[in-house]
Amino acid sequence: MKTEQAAFSLISLAGDSFSQLVEALHLAKQGEHEEMERKLQEADSLMNEAHRVQTELMVQETRGEATEFSVLLVHAQDTLMNTILASTLIREMIDMYEELKQAK
Repeated sequence: MKTEQAAFSLISLAGDSFSQLVEALHLAKQGEHEEMERKLQEADSLMNEAHRVQTELMVQETRGEATEFSVLLVHAQDTLMNTILASTLIREMIDMYEELKQAK
């Protein structure tokens, strides 16, 4: 896979995953548990696909195939890392909403 193609895939997949996570948070706030779970599953699926693309790049590099450096690839990696962080934080926030609902 060419570096530019991989970068665009990472940006798209991670960005879509992030959007699903934010939607899941809003649904949790509204008490829409089933739809929230669907959004979280979709976010996970997109994140897994992004990881597959990232892993493919790393495998190519370990085979000695040069990965060209580009600002686009740096942005793609940054987008993926931010989405991973957001996933952790959003899931914690969802858990807090669930705990508050149970406490009432």
